[in-house]
Amino acid sequence: MQTVREWILDRMKYKRKYGLERMRVLMSLLENPQDDYPIIHVTGTNGKGSTIAMLSSLFVHQGQKVGAFVSPHLIDYTDRFLINGNVMPEEDFEIVGELVRQAEVTLIDEYEPLSFFEIMTAMALVYFSRKKVEVALLEVGIGGLLDTTNVVNSTMSVITSIGMDHEEMLGNTLEEIAIQKTGIFKQNQAVVLGNLPSEALQVAEVVGKAYNCDIHQFEREFRIEPFEKGLVFTNTDTQIHISYLNLKGKYQLENAAVALECFLRFEEKLQFPIELSAIQESFQTVTWPGRMEVVHQSPTVILDGAHNIHALKRLVETVKQHGELEAQHTILFSALKRKHYIEMVDYLREELPKARLVITTFDYVGAIEKTDYPSSEVEFVEEAYPFIEKYVTQTSSKEILWITGSLYFISFIRKFFVK
Repeated sequence: MQTVREWILDRMKYKRKYGLERMRVLMSLLENPQDDYPIIHVTGTNGKGSTIAMLSSLFVHQGQKVGAFVSPHLIDYTDRFLINGNVMPEEDFEIVGELVRQAEVTLIDEYEPLSFFEIMTAMALVYFSRKKVEVALLEVGIGGLLDTTNVVNSTMSVITSIGMDHEEMLGNTLEEIAIQKTGIFKQNQAVVLGNLPSEALQVAEVVGKAYNCDIHQFEREFRIEPFEKGLVFTNTDTQIHISYLNLKGKYQLENAAVALECFLRFEEKLQFPIELSAIQESFQTVTWPGRMEVVHQSPTVILDGAHNIHALKRLVETVKQHGELEAQHTILFSALKRKHYIEMVDYLREELPKARLVITTFDYVGAIEKTDYPSSEVEFVEEAYPFIEKYVTQTSSKEILWITGSLYFISFIRKFFVK
């Protein structure tokens, strides 16, 4: 008999379905665990993971039990399921996975076998119910409207950002993509919006009005600004000073504002008391693997999953903030062929002309190869691990290696440093 992990690995061959009928039947067979706790549903082109990390930290420091479902995993499947920031223990993984597998036995008479992401989502929803979380943070896989996670009746919805990505599934304009993202809105709920482009914002306002949502928009209902060696967050009700944010990158300030506004509105709705000192501590200690993560010192090595042009622009902004005189920058980049990798490489070459740009491949189906970017002007290495090993042992302590691109590439690289 297959183990749970063998069963899940076998289901990788089934493509993700973008309809919800089968998922709804599955959740019914599992007795609808998603109805046992309030849910904050988070979508966006970028910033979902960081925002969820900050939200989780806020709830933990208030003494609340919080579950978080995120993707992709960086090391192991269990990384996707977090309670108070801790990954799911293997024993729970086996128990919850077996419950979902048994439900599939009944389901499979009428439907095809479950896809990998359906299994992951179902496991998360069951796990959070069994552990009796007080709130669950649910990250959308792709889009929102037809995403597997959209079987929940969430308490709040969040859109961190909207840009061009996954056009083959979500549409070729910002308006079309926004229609998919706003598909997670539910009747009469509070909605928190990040810094959205005007085309997407118009869609969000129309959909929000149709669902009678209470919309809170970045720079309109809330904002965050530098203030006396720290930051000050302001919304329509309060002003909170934040001395320090542990996540690096200017763009993380927007994610922090979205997370704090969402947190405050949620606590207000459920009438939970708020301890301001705990808010300070939550931002000072929050971490998020693979996003501006320093994994080596002297020389500095930083991992940042910038898997589309929108995220890459923010990475470039951060690189420039480090200055070109203080250190020599090297960019190690890889991506999947289905992404706009040529545009991304060209952007790096144009915006960081003094940096050493190196392209590589990695062990993942669909990863770019040397022939996919044929320009002889760009350096290519076949194996990333030996390149990194040589870099950290032979390079000046003043230099910085930025490793970026696909989140799957970041996962591949992170294993090198974990070892």
